[in-house]
Amino acid sequence: MSDADPNDSSAPTYSLGAVSRLTGLSAHVLRAWERRYGAVVPLRTPGGTRRYRESDVARLRKLRAAVMAGHSISEVANASDEELERRLGMTPSLPEPALTPLLDAIDRLDGAEAERLLAGQLAALGPIRFVRSVASPLLREIGERWAAGSMCIASEHLASTILRSLLGTCLRATTAGQQSAPILFTTLPGEEHELGSLMAAVTTAQAGGHPIFIGSNLPVPEIVHAADSLDAAAVAVGLCHVNGLDVPATLRALRDALPARIEIWIGGPGVASFPLPPQVQPIADNDELERKIALLLERGVQL
Repeated sequence: MSDADPNDSSAPTYSLGAVSRLTGLSAHVLRAWERRYGAVVPLRTPGGTRRYRESDVARLRKLRAAVMAGHSISEVANASDEELERRLGMTPSLPEPALTPLLDAIDRLDGAEAERLLAGQLAALGPIRFVRSVASPLLREIGERWAAGSMCIASEHLASTILRSLLGTCLRATTAGQQSAPILFTTLPGEEHELGSLMAAVTTAQAGGHPIFIGSNLPVPEIVHAADSLDAAAVAVGLCHVNGLDVPATLRALRDALPARIEIWIGGPGVASFPLPPQVQPIADNDELERKIALLLERGVQL
């Protein structure tokens, strides 16, 4: 964080490099858009270093989307946020990958075809869009079909096995990420659903962080031992369905056992079902996770 904003020193701000990672815009483009078009006006530290607010990051993402949709930066740089959203709303979005062929292959237990289709989508989209546009909606649909009794357990297990294998190949930190403090990804005791945590770990790797996925259903002492031994920056807990576990009490025990310097993040569809103890931070979606990674790196949790 930065003391660049005299009105709110607690508000998070980001460096040029962090904003480049968060928006997909190069540092050269960011400087040019600022200098030539006044697209955003970042804060400045006393030494003259740029610091970008959350609102700057959100606006730059909209501007990038508008440019990718065919608008020139000179045309949209000074448009209001409302105008940008209107233009983006008028622009046909990229078609989402079709899930029907995948679901058909999974239903008939055709593992080779399902893996071929998933691998092709991963290669075409890249890890982050694959997680958002294929893996996440596929798992939601499989869960709904299983709950409705229209998909067998064997099909669900087949899909999980293939996804786990493909996502594992993406779980490699960048060179910069390997120099940063690890972030551990796991689930609480009794939580067997690990793919949400694995997908979050892949997102972290792509965002420049250093994820370490240590599997699901871990006792609290094991999580604490791993985090402390590796000098982790954070423990990220995935929560889907935990049967019979007092989740708030378990999270309190985890918070009490971990050193104060190690943050606890929690995400997943089960989070809304429980009150969270203090100092346990909910992560709503992948965008928020990417911002958390950037802030950790900004604080000097060693990039």
